[in-house]
Amino acid sequence: MNKLFLICLIVVSYISLTAVNQVTIYNENFSLVRTSLELNLKKGLQSYYLENIPKTIEANSVIIKPLKDKFEIFSQNYEYDLANTDKILEKYIGKEITIITKSDSKFSGKLQFSDFDTIGLTDSTTGRLNLIKTKEIRNISLEKLPENFFLKPTLHWKLIAPKSGNYPLDLSYICGGMKWEATYNMVWNDEKNKLDINSWVTITNNSGMAFNDTKLKLVAGEVQKISQKMTREKGERLLQFSMEGTSAAPTFEEKAFHDFHLYTLSEKVSINNNQQKQIRLFPAVSVKANSKYEYKTYSEKVASKIEFINSKKEGLGVPLPKGIVKIYKLDAADNNLEFIGEDRINHTPKDEKVTLQTGYAFDLKGKTVVLDTRKISRKVTERDMKVTLKNHSEKEKKIAVIHHLNGDWKIYNENLSYKKKDANSIEFEKG
Repeated sequence: MNKLFLICLIVVSYISLTAVNQVTIYNENFSLVRTSLELNLKKGLQSYYLENIPKTIEANSVIIKPLKDKFEIFSQNYEYDLANTDKILEKYIGKEITIITKSDSKFSGKLQFSDFDTIGLTDSTTGRLNLIKTKEIRNISLEKLPENFFLKPTLHWKLIAPKSGNYPLDLSYICGGMKWEATYNMVWNDEKNKLDINSWVTITNNSGMAFNDTKLKLVAGEVQKISQKMTREKGERLLQFSMEGTSAAPTFEEKAFHDFHLYTLSEKVSINNNQQKQIRLFPAVSVKANSKYEYKTYSEKVASKIEFINSKKEGLGVPLPKGIVKIYKLDAADNNLEFIGEDRINHTPKDEKVTLQTGYAFDLKGKTVVLDTRKISRKVTERDMKVTLKNHSEKEKKIAVIHHLNGDWKIYNENLSYKKKDANSIEFEKG
């Protein structure tokens, strides 16, 4: 049950000096954050509390780079036991508090207990135990925030400075809760055998922190990362959504980086916490493509697919980050687009084939029948098989038949030629 009354506290303020300069986001739900700040330090040993960090920070990833004078950090604590009503009141058991109810009644005394709907308070003067329903409370006044409680996720550094003064530095760290993937919207023209492709980057930020006016980089590829359990706060807001992309939109510059691909946005961007943002990946293009139908033996359905080569010759020829592909087709009767299917692609280098399945063809059916089985020996079995394909549409369709085989095999007799796809599958084509 949520407690809606107000707790008044006398607390120490911490200065937040961070201004994020750059964030690099990876497909695997994490990001690398770089920020610049300046510490105002006294000579000798001291503590420094840094707020304005995401709740999903990996504290063991923090890298500090002094830009001028050096100082020493000999310990770091990540304080994430954040204050809330229940935790604060638990620390105040046996201590003096003051409660104001919605009817303006005032109760002062020692807190005896606090559960989900009632607070027990011993009156300071009479010693009577007052039971106060939390739904009737407007305000609880406490002397101070208990020790070792923090209002925001905080890095606590113990450090030594050689002299008093300002110490500029660069700070970088990894945090979870941020990811990106490509989204492709394609329009299929089966008369011209062309696909019109619009591509977007979809960024999701659940890190617990907003990034304002920040340089953005994206890494495409499978970067190995040991998974760490991330917690989700109660009452986390639903995702907001925004889209950026016009004729004057910023563009991504792509380059190979290590064994991955790096995309750098030409302008700075702002990404709110609990927001999903879309930015155009590359300008719209039109590529040559072909439809394909595929039947796998022993099933009834015939898959409907569209294929194209990701090459400059065919109209594209750029690395395609993994993501979701939505495919549409124009209905000439009213000149409106209709959705015809959705698929997902993996990271695809240039000059590779892309195959998209839109669904299963309504008018195409297949049937596989084993006519005879003969046991030749303990390890050898012969089968006579028949595959029947039916086309109930008015157009001629070519259907590829895929048959999977196990172990050592040999085809003795067939009425259609076939090609060997791999060690355990062959393909026939019937048109």
